[in-house]
Amino acid sequence: MTRFIPFLSRLRACRDGAIMIEVAVLTPVLVLFGLGTVEVSSLVARRSELQSALAEAVAIALASKPDTQSKIDTIESVISASTGVSTANIDTAVIYRCGIDPGYVTLPGLCSQSGEISKYVQLTIRDTYTPMWTDFGISGPISMRLTRTVLIG
Repeated sequence: MTRFIPFLSRLRACRDGAIMIEVAVLTPVLVLFGLGTVEVSSLVARRSELQSALAEAVAIALASKPDTQSKIDTIESVISASTGVSTANIDTAVIYRCGIDPGYVTLPGLCSQSGEISKYVQLTIRDTYTPMWTDFGISGPISMRLTRTVLIG
């Protein structure tokens, strides 16, 4: 037992290698934080790209009233070309608002009250972002759904 006590005091006084152990423990954590930051910023950039495409589509809808299916298809193709999202994930619907009712209806004949009926085009983009960390079994793909409603009449 008397030999063990001097060994413990020498071991406690020795600081060689302590920094290496700290680096070995902290480096993987810091690398994961860095990768997470890159992935989150990529997700934010993708969402910003989708919002920008929707803003472009809103400008087109305001400039030329999309009253025919060919005009609506043109708006969808512009969104698809600027984002890379397939047209199957882009929805365009003509909807109506009855007077001051806060809700929308799909046909003007469904309005229960008389008065002004406003016509809108609703643009929706659905996209899925798959972060790198899903390859390691952490979380899963992130679904995004952005909608804009434009008054056209």
